[in-house]
Amino acid sequence: MKSILYSVGLFCLVTASGFSAADSQTSSSLITASLVTSATTQFENGVLGDLQKVVAGHQGVMGIYCKHLGNGETFQINADEPFPTASTIKLAVMVTAFDLLAKGTGPYNSYYDKIPYDAAKSFGGSGFIQNYKDKTQLELKELMHLMITVSDNIATNMLCEWIGLDVVNGWLSRNGFDKTRIFSTVGGSSVSDPDGRKIWGLGRTTPREIGLLLEMIVSGEAGTTSTTDEMLRLLGHQYFDGGIPGAIPPMTYVGSKGGSVSDSRSDTAIIASPSGVYILTVYTKDNKDKSWNSSNEAERAIGKTSELLWKHFNPESRWNRPEGCEKF
Repeated sequence: MKSILYSVGLFCLVTASGFSAADSQTSSSLITASLVTSATTQFENGVLGDLQKVVAGHQGVMGIYCKHLGNGETFQINADEPFPTASTIKLAVMVTAFDLLAKGTGPYNSYYDKIPYDAAKSFGGSGFIQNYKDKTQLELKELMHLMITVSDNIATNMLCEWIGLDVVNGWLSRNGFDKTRIFSTVGGSSVSDPDGRKIWGLGRTTPREIGLLLEMIVSGEAGTTSTTDEMLRLLGHQYFDGGIPGAIPPMTYVGSKGGSVSDSRSDTAIIASPSGVYILTVYTKDNKDKSWNSSNEAERAIGKTSELLWKHFNPESRWNRPEGCEKF
């Protein structure tokens, strides 16, 4: 069995053997809430009820998957509901790219192989490459970092064209992710499933499946020990640190990747808390509030979900978000 990383404090991660993602699925203390909508009026006690109220109060559809990898405690609310991935599908691109690199079966030979940026294929939105000069040579490592840390759309497209959308979907299928798929590059220059893209945009997933993907990264089952180590480092360099990370003390490791389009805001994270590592994914869709600011209703619901679970798993923590933090 491969190893799992889990926290023994705010500052360090250590390795413990004898645990796999498959083993963890049979852990005790499983807590589930299969379906919560705006019409729900009966709630459980404790933190589960608090989470249900956040979901019921959201002006749209919301799903949560959270699992503590130390004790197996799991919260699932609409966890198998399909949602648009937006940029969270970039996690699957990252894992596939590292898998090809480790096996030596990809179109590149090293992390430092380069391909040229084609300005004719420039695309707006998140990222910096759109400001680069035409024909700039970019390393695989640089593309991976930019895709994950600043959600660079051009980096994503360059990687998807380098690797192939079908290869990403093949990795997902082989590893049991039946509902998670990438349907196109950003902007649709390459499309694997026109019907899927029309409905879901860039991709589709469920809170549970992305949660299991993150768990595979933590356990080392998403690749080799060295590649999953690098994935954790990439995820820990996140530029967009609101959402889930914004409700976590800044001295705590958080590896995260969010995704946003006008009517869908989502976030996914690995949190190395004092009580142990836990996975949290929060997805929304059909949102009434489509604003692009820190007061967006879905963004606040994601932050509240993160805050509730941090305090549940770490009741001795005295940290609270400082006044004025919403400005950043």
